[in-house]
Amino acid sequence: MSLYEEQKKLVLARLRTLNPEAKMMSGKNKAVSVKELIKHVEEDDIFGKKIVEAQIKMLQVLTGVN
Repeated sequence: MSLYEEQKKLVLARLRTLNPEAKMMSGKNKAVSVKELIKHVEEDDIFGKKIVEAQIKMLQVLTGVN
């Protein structure tokens, strides 16, 4: 399994711990539900890939890993 696939799996596991109806702000000042975020990541579309990238960067900042 590739590094990206492992990261995607980690992000999906993290997102699935959240309330699916909770809203988060996207970069375009648009509220998106956790359920929608999961769908984009699962579909591996451009927005889904950006979600994975952003979540991994956030985890790196929180853990102090570069």
